[in-house]
Amino acid sequence: MRIYISVDMEGVTGLVDAEDVQPGGRDYERGRSMMAEDVNAAVRGALAAGAADILVNDAHGPMRNLLPEALHPAVRLVRGKPKQMGMLEGLTGEYDAALCVGYHSRAGAPGVLSHSFMGHEIEDMWLDGRPVGEIGLAHATAAALGVPVVALTGDDVACAEMTAWDASVVTVPVKYAHDRFAAELRPEAEAWRAVEAGVAAA
Repeated sequence: MRIYISVDMEGVTGLVDAEDVQPGGRDYERGRSMMAEDVNAAVRGALAAGAADILVNDAHGPMRNLLPEALHPAVRLVRGKPKQMGMLEGLTGEYDAALCVGYHSRAGAPGVLSHSFMGHEIEDMWLDGRPVGEIGLAHATAAALGVPVVALTGDDVACAEMTAWDASVVTVPVKYAHDRFAAELRPEAEAWRAVEAGVAAA
C-alpha cells in the first residue's frame, strides 16, 4: 500500500498566527516542529494500517519547512520549489490513498489563517459552480489522478469544508476556530493520538 501525504502548515496542531507559520516569525521554529509532529502522527497511523511506502510533500509557503531529520524514518520527503504540481507534487495514480495534513479553510471562511493559495490576493475561486479553496482543489486533483483523499487534519472549519466536498473523508480537528487568528487548541498529545487513529481508520 502506497500512501501520499500533502502537508500544509496553517492547520497544524497548536498554530494560530502568521508568526507561527512564516519563516522569520518569532514562533516559526516551534511551528515547524509541530508540523513535523502532525506528519509523524499521520505516518504512524498509515504504517499501522499496513502502508509500505509513504511520500510526504512539504506544501506550505517556501516548501522548506519540514526538516528531514525530524520526520519518521519510514518516509520519503519532497522539499523545496518550484514544483510543477505544487501542493500535490509527486502524486501519481500509483498511490492507493492521499492524506491532507495541516490544511486550512478557503478564503473568506472563518477558519484559522483561512486563505486560498496567495493570502489576500485571491478573494475567491469556483469549481463546478461551487466556492473552492485548497481543500477542494487538492481533492479534485487527486480524484482526477484516480487517488482517493481518505483523511484530512486541520481546524474544525477546514474539516467541515472537506466533509462538504466528500463526506467519506475521515477528518480530524486538531483545534476549533474562534476567528482567523484564534482557536481553542486540543492538547498536543490528544491531537496526535487522534490524527494517528483517524489515519489508521481511513
